Amino acid sequence: MGVEDSARVSARVSRSGASPRRCRLPVVCAKGGDHPAIYYFLRPMFQGPSRDEYNASLEDPFYEPSDRLLIRCGGQITAHVHLIHRTMQFGALEIPVVGLGWLATAPECRCRGQGRHLLAAAERQMSRSGALVGLLRTAVPRFFRQTGWALCGRHCYSQGDARAVLAKLLDRGLLRKHRPRFKIRPWRLWEQDALVRICGQNLPGTYGPLQRTPAYWKWLIRRAAYDQFYVALDGPELLELGEISTHIVGYAVTKGAKILELAVAPNRRKAAAELLARVCGDAIEHNCHCVSLHASPTSSLHALFRQAGGERYYREDDKGEVYMARLLNPLKLLRLMCQEFHTRAENAGLVLPLELGLAVDQKKYRIEVGPAGAKVLSQRLGRSYLRLNVADFTRLVLGQLDWNEAIADRRLEASTGVARRTGHALFPRLPFWRPPFDDLQA
Repeated sequence: MGVEDSARVSARVSRSGASPRRCRLPVVCAKGGDHPAIYYFLRPMFQGPSRDEYNASLEDPFYEPSDRLLIRCGGQITAHVHLIHRTMQFGALEIPVVGLGWLATAPECRCRGQGRHLLAAAERQMSRSGALVGLLRTAVPRFFRQTGWALCGRHCYSQGDARAVLAKLLDRGLLRKHRPRFKIRPWRLWEQDALVRICGQNLPGTYGPLQRTPAYWKWLIRRAAYDQFYVALDGPELLELGEISTHIVGYAVTKGAKILELAVAPNRRKAAAELLARVCGDAIEHNCHCVSLHASPTSSLHALFRQAGGERYYREDDKGEVYMARLLNPLKLLRLMCQEFHTRAENAGLVLPLELGLAVDQKKYRIEVGPAGAKVLSQRLGRSYLRLNVADFTRLVLGQLDWNEAIADRRLEASTGVARRTGHALFPRLPFWRPPFDDLQA
């Protein structure tokens, strides 16, 4: 997830015809000795990964050689896919997810069903691993729709003129003209604990970002897929190595004039303005007039870009790529969300007890919410229910369903008015967003 979750799938991925031949070759897990052969197999498929990126993927703290699935024919690799294990923050929940990346079939073996055969095996292994959601990023969504993957998640970023953004920061009093409140400088190796702290402080209540352990942060930094990594200090410069003495209150990661991630400690929001100002200053020095900020849809900095004459982009497709998701164990995920259902019902002022059925193709689920909590039953529906397809069910659970559009297109049908109101309350639209820093390639 990147999320790898952030799985990049090339347009060269197995483009089988309407009736591909069934592949009978076995799917096997890779071993450590297969790594050189896998690298040379992938290079012509994607014009990548670079050697640095491939080596970085092997150093991922959650990586095992068995996370790569292969099909061989005559001793040669003819198909490959990489499963990337992560944990995703989803409100108050931590959900195990798996990213699917680098799915490719050798040109001479396409239209033989190998791509679909490998994808089916990957989905089974993803489910066996205990993951509840699969994630990927692809330019060929039609290939994945056939097995239950759904468009889910949007690219969100703002773009604006660097000088105009700086001027707006000054106009709003977010910057001091002479003595900046915060010291902005490049990050130093021994300050990793501060990054872990600030990232963790911003995680609760978000939907989509990945959990980052100290080992994962170390890997992200060693991967060196960024250009600059700035930190904001509130207080004097300190040389002690312990996080206990640090005054770091924020950080920004950039690639060229793009801010891939910007985070500050609670109650230090003005540090975000000075980090943004530093990036704008760098862009101007390099004669780059446009800066962009990738941030959650709820970030207040998007409004600042609009006030400076810039634009915010919030769309499914960006440069030909979309995000997709697949529910690997819907029943277990719904049961994990029981406390969330109870909280949402109470916040919406619904009369308890209540129930809501979900008819998803041939499967049935029923959510029952009472004064003491909630539970989810399988193979039961009840009188008040919603009927929808697998793709819309995925978007519903992850808070990405456009209710009005789904109802207008008759993709979602409510058996009663109560079912519709209850569904709105239990499955509201959520600001689901995945930071691109996790997916950036070296």
